[in-house]
Amino acid sequence: MWGGRFEKPPAESARAFTRSFPVDRRMYREDIVASRAHAAMLGRGGIIPEASATALTDALDALLCELVAADGPPLTDDEDIHSFVERELTERIGEDGRRLHVARSRNDQVATDLRLYCKGFSVRLALAVLDLMDEIVNRASNETETLMPGFTHLQIAQPITLGHYLLALAEMHERDLTGILHAHSMADVCPLGSGALAGVPFNVDRESVAEELGFSQITRNSVDAVSDRDFVTGILHACAVLAGHLSRWSEDLVIWASPGYRMLKFDEGYATGSSMLPQKQNPDVAELTRAKAGLITGIATGWQVTLKAVPMAYGLDLQEDKRAVFGAEDNLLGTLNVLTGVMATIEFDRNRMRELAARGHPAALEIADYLSELGVPFRDAHAVVGGLVRLAESKGVSLEELEDTEFSKADSRLPGNVRRRLGLREIVDRRVSPGGTAPILVAQEAVRARQRIAWQRDHVYELIEQRLPNALRPAVSG
Repeated sequence: MWGGRFEKPPAESARAFTRSFPVDRRMYREDIVASRAHAAMLGRGGIIPEASATALTDALDALLCELVAADGPPLTDDEDIHSFVERELTERIGEDGRRLHVARSRNDQVATDLRLYCKGFSVRLALAVLDLMDEIVNRASNETETLMPGFTHLQIAQPITLGHYLLALAEMHERDLTGILHAHSMADVCPLGSGALAGVPFNVDRESVAEELGFSQITRNSVDAVSDRDFVTGILHACAVLAGHLSRWSEDLVIWASPGYRMLKFDEGYATGSSMLPQKQNPDVAELTRAKAGLITGIATGWQVTLKAVPMAYGLDLQEDKRAVFGAEDNLLGTLNVLTGVMATIEFDRNRMRELAARGHPAALEIADYLSELGVPFRDAHAVVGGLVRLAESKGVSLEELEDTEFSKADSRLPGNVRRRLGLREIVDRRVSPGGTAPILVAQEAVRARQRIAWQRDHVYELIEQRLPNALRPAVSG
């Protein structure tokens, strides 16, 4: 593609080092679709003969059909996916195949292809997150009254409901959706027609190409158009945040499945055994999720370090953007898929959860709140109850098991009505502030979460319909 300037071919080691076809052939759909839109525009504008444009679009359509049927291009000796497509066209239709590259550079070509790919990736990722959220909310809806310990510092703090905990996961992933869809909007700008960095001298209709490719707008500056990879940073950042969220609650599952907690059991389909110890059932899926989070965060960080050193406008450093995106996609989509199965099948031990929730004096704050309602300053109430906790621990009993005289000695207003508030269910029932763990609120919030998930799914489908060319939509569901 560039050999006319050189008297000798590249060294084999240099060629192997710089060629990207083994990685970027994955973008064959995007390259063919973008090339087709470019060829059609060249013909409409009289930049190449109309017959040549027709020959190009027909050949590109045929090539795309063949490659989809073959599940992608074979690993040939081509430099990259762009040279592969151009070579195939030239072999099939002759000289017209060599007309395709007028008024474009590989710089704006690859930026366009990758933006299309990132738009597809973002909607694939969003749908996978929504599938996981569906399972989370399904489980939450069935556990609105299931009592469990709430932890801070991994110490039992207050009783909550399992449904409330699960909806907290849905909240995290709803924020993930926001980040993913923002990354989609960052990629939704068409750079094609910017050339190598300065624009092109032809009367190209960039707007029509952008519209055909599903972009909402075109880039405004040709230098920025070919050098910008902030959209890559955006999707990788969203992936890293999402992976971190998955890792956090996977860590909870690992801990809760351990012998000291015994709050849940993994389905055998999502657990593994030991090659030596016959009794083992290991939470390997959740453990590997933690590792994937580290890997994906490393990809995102490594990419940001790479990008910071690339001078304007283009350097071959940017070739590594695809390896970063593909690596994050492969690791994250697989993780989401398996965790959706985990969430659908995991077995929670409700009796054990209630048993643990009763430990650690969960009634302490309830007593302090009761005194506060009677007019005692909270800090004073806190000190009173702290003394009661020390007394209960010295006697090896719970707060509820202390005698009325012991309550009276701490504060004369304590005996009586306070005892009716110290049961686990009574404690959670009273947490009725907006966003609280009271079962009635959890049930209502689960309904609202379902509604938001349905709205978000419809929104993603709209993006697929409006912002992805037809030929790229099958890749979304795959």
